[in-house]
Amino acid sequence: MNLMDAQSLHRSDELGDAVRRRFTLPKSERLAARSDIGRLFTCGEAFLVYPVKCTCRFRPGAWDNRMMVIVPKRNYKRAVDRNLLKRRMREAYRLHRSEIGVDVAFSYVGKGDPAAYRTIEKAMISIWERLIRMRDERQAAEHSGDGSGGGGR
Repeated sequence: MNLMDAQSLHRSDELGDAVRRRFTLPKSERLAARSDIGRLFTCGEAFLVYPVKCTCRFRPGAWDNRMMVIVPKRNYKRAVDRNLLKRRMREAYRLHRSEIGVDVAFSYVGKGDPAAYRTIEKAMISIWERLIRMRDERQAAEHSGDGSGGGGR
């Protein structure tokens, strides 16, 4: 056994399960059904936090998120650039997501050179903050509209 093998073996013993864990986006969090995607774009709300446009639709009674990433071929002809941007958006999503029960599509709308990861990450953080505020406002409206508001005879 050479030195590199001994070091990697020692490192994997220290980290235990953390080395074997997969940091992928699970299939349950991918928005893939044509009907769900159609419903998202027809009934959902959209807002822009440059360079990412977010289209979202809250699902009542659900706490898991489902997402999809879009980078238009019209703006980025080379697949390498589109895949780079999609990877960056998925990674920012994975690191900053909150379980709020939303179907969401992230569309990259920037043009020119692909944005740096930090730029995309800041946009994703702002998007999640806004989505959480939207969810809280919806829940407050539901609770205030349940008949317990008083004011009537």
